[in-house]
Amino acid sequence: MKQEPDTSRRRFIQRSIAFGVSLSAFPPESEVRANEDVLDEKSNDSTNDFTTMFNLRYPIVQAPTAGPAGPALVIAIAEAGAMGGLPLTWDSPDDAYSAVKQVLAATKGSFFVNYVLTFEPRSLDRALDAGARAVQFSWGMPSTDVVRKIRAAGAKFGIQVTSGESARTARDLGADYLVCQGTEAGGHVHASRTLSEALHEVLAVRAGAPVLASGGIATGHDIRKVISRGAAGAVLGTRFVATQESLAHADYKRALLAADARDTVLTVCLTKGWVNAPHRILRNGTFTMWEAAGCPPEGQRPGERDVVAHRANGDPLERYAVNPPTEGMTGAVVDLGMYAGQGVGSVKDIPAAGDLVRRLWREYKNKQE
Repeated sequence: MKQEPDTSRRRFIQRSIAFGVSLSAFPPESEVRANEDVLDEKSNDSTNDFTTMFNLRYPIVQAPTAGPAGPALVIAIAEAGAMGGLPLTWDSPDDAYSAVKQVLAATKGSFFVNYVLTFEPRSLDRALDAGARAVQFSWGMPSTDVVRKIRAAGAKFGIQVTSGESARTARDLGADYLVCQGTEAGGHVHASRTLSEALHEVLAVRAGAPVLASGGIATGHDIRKVISRGAAGAVLGTRFVATQESLAHADYKRALLAADARDTVLTVCLTKGWVNAPHRILRNGTFTMWEAAGCPPEGQRPGERDVVAHRANGDPLERYAVNPPTEGMTGAVVDLGMYAGQGVGSVKDIPAAGDLVRRLWREYKNKQE
């Protein structure tokens, strides 16, 4: 649905007042070309709300894939008019501060910092001090103290949800937007329903908050499908891992190009670093060995103490580690967790991230249903 600029401006002002956010938090709309050349009849008011909230040209969001998603990838996506996602859960406070400053210096600020609440968000204060303007949470709900801290910094926040019940909890906390995850997603998956099922539930209780769809989305057609169903936008992870700016190891990127949906598996195989967390990965030597042994528990897994790779600094990585293969690693890196969603079959090249954003939107606009 196309909006006139004055209507968008009124909506932006209304939402900013409601959320207690300064109009200076993101660049003025005049700097973002996000009206008639982008949104179309498949868009909806929620899409308009989300793109206006963060001054985006496209309702496309990069999943905060820990390891592959560094500042360079986030900058490229934000500069192309989409929303970048900077994972900071495992960063030290000083490293998080530096990363946020780096992205802010090179962009208009259309990105969020992400925290997995299975772990303490120990760098959040420093990220906010650095000027982070949006925070996203997954695998849990932020405390009211954390929410107050975000609001005091003039930032917005979103929460990943998987059901109507979790969506209600997130809205009660005041989340500015929701991220609805389905079991098709790659990486660590706390969803228990397919995206179609979960999205239906979450949209029914969203109470006006934009809802992003996440899980198995890799093409413009996929984006068009979820937006036509009422989602405000789409989150893509695997597709952005296979880009030039991604820090994923070259062997990991090549594995993505060769894979299809049937090559992924939702499992609990990899636990060193994050226990009791289902994850979707590409089948590899580690998974095959574990499955052949009957999927035994920790302490009884074959090759449990094998060092299969080394970090760039020489630190060893054992089999069953949660670390994905990244640049600089050596050894049998493909035996580490190569996280991939069920949309991996549509990943056929390794483009520049900005070019990919623009291609996805051309597909959205032009591909027939």
